[in-house]
Amino acid sequence: MTPTAPTSRARVTRFLRDCQARLSALDLPEVDSIAALIEALSRRTGRPIQLVPMALAASPCSGLWLAVAGTDLIVYEAGTTVPHQEHIIAHELAHIVCGHRSTGPVDDETSRLLFPDLDPLLVRDMLARAEYSDDHELEAEVMASLILLRIRSFSARRGPAGSGPAAVLARLERSFAPAGGGV
Repeated sequence: MTPTAPTSRARVTRFLRDCQARLSALDLPEVDSIAALIEALSRRTGRPIQLVPMALAASPCSGLWLAVAGTDLIVYEAGTTVPHQEHIIAHELAHIVCGHRSTGPVDDETSRLLFPDLDPLLVRDMLARAEYSDDHELEAEVMASLILLRIRSFSARRGPAGSGPAAVLARLERSFAPAGGGV
């Protein structure tokens, strides 16, 4: 593997250091869920963040961040497990936190899924931001991992909400069941 390879140790280490600093600089409160993080981040940025679950199986992407007038929309795969949804959402939040902008157009399948009544060319022209550079994707993955680690660490320090059989069963159901109600 060459030093310029997409996942070189030096690049990952640099992104890890940069993402840790960026996350610390946000000065967000400790939270125990993606929903609570979204609330805190919305307050910090002054922009509401709305989650949009959608069946994206026909699309090459499992999530998408759309910055529209006054609101950030996070579209994520509805037909997957809650932990996977949380990772997708954390990845899209990472693009917001890192201030990423697209380097390419939305593909036709995604534009048809998101806006079935509009010409895909029009959607691409309107959005023009669904693809990111490899560096942006790697940085978003690192940031998403830090976000989820922070949430899970706080949850673990706080202790279980319940320790009886019903609480354990509820956690297992949330972790492994396909999501219908969202995150």
